[in-house]
Amino acid sequence: GSYFSYYLTENEKVHAAMRRYTSPDEHPFTPYKYLPKPMLPKLSWPKALREPNGKWNFNDKILDFYMNKVLTTLCKEGEDQHFGSSVTCDVALLQALSKRINYGKFVAEIKYRNNRQLVKRLLEAKDIKGIRSMITKPVVEGKILQRVKLKAVAYGNPEVLSMLDDEIRQPKQKEIDRQKGKLDPKAISDLYEEIMELTKQVQMKYLLERQLDD
Repeated sequence: GSYFSYYLTENEKVHAAMRRYTSPDEHPFTPYKYLPKPMLPKLSWPKALREPNGKWNFNDKILDFYMNKVLTTLCKEGEDQHFGSSVTCDVALLQALSKRINYGKFVAEIKYRNNRQLVKRLLEAKDIKGIRSMITKPVVEGKILQRVKLKAVAYGNPEVLSMLDDEIRQPKQKEIDRQKGKLDPKAISDLYEEIMELTKQVQMKYLLERQLDD
């Protein structure tokens, strides 16, 4: 394997021993069979999720997305010899992405509880389009992607604050799109849109497999 895979596995072995992955919102990239048992006593967590097939995650898809989309978008080709620093950042970012995307299970559970009858009806009818429509909020997602673009422009460019309207304090989209900085705002926005899509896929899988027992 690679230096990256070695660092990731060894890092997760340490975290597993510290019982990190006994938490319902934490998921290792390393298969559980290769991780040590926790050294600390088990904690008692409230049963918030309904997973009839056991604990699962989207880490394989997240790793593929990171390697083939995130890195190729953000990093230039070549070597700078900073292998240790690079894999340290890679692992930290991957674990953050994993937590954010897999947290979609909790979001789905909340949506189920807030719209119990509607979701049950959609699930029983196996209405995939209806379920996806229920979990999708286009207006909210559009605002999030706009903020992501603004943050991308602001990276290394403090003058970006002048792009805010004095009265409504909203980004001026045309000005954002014209800005040239260290990052491509459109590319960053596209990556975040894929993160939201992966999160929705987690929500879809969770709802489709959820026990209809309450």
